[in-house]
Amino acid sequence: MTIPLRQTPNPARGVLGWSLGLRARSTADILGRVKDGFSPAALERLGANADLDEEELALIMGTSTRTLARRRKAGRLDQEESDRLYRVARVFERAVDVFGGDRLAADEARQWIHTPLWALGGETPLSYLQTETGTIEVDALLDRMDYGVLA
Repeated sequence: MTIPLRQTPNPARGVLGWSLGLRARSTADILGRVKDGFSPAALERLGANADLDEEELALIMGTSTRTLARRRKAGRLDQEESDRLYRVARVFERAVDVFGGDRLAADEARQWIHTPLWALGGETPLSYLQTETGTIEVDALLDRMDYGVLA
């Protein structure tokens, strides 16, 4: 189920974490929130905004759906889970920006993260986001796309 974005802020205007519902203004703010652990609402928000189901969220966070259920019950993700979730949100937000920064761009970004790409050896960007190394590669791909280099 995809919930339409109410507003797709342009991340270049300084709004970080909008896909998680954070609306932070600085990296220091994000870092503090990651250290404290995100609320389960951030998990739900990213799932809806990026069209990620429970299994995909668990996989990219390096955990299980049962652990996510426990975190919801406890009311807080741990620091590592929050960090991984922000990693995915940051890349998704960057993809929205590369595709134009509006609602249509959000739809394109949702489709893009689920599409196998030759530039990623036939894997999806989402599958690469399971590791920091893969995330660096997806970031580099988005940079090439943004600058019009064949990707």
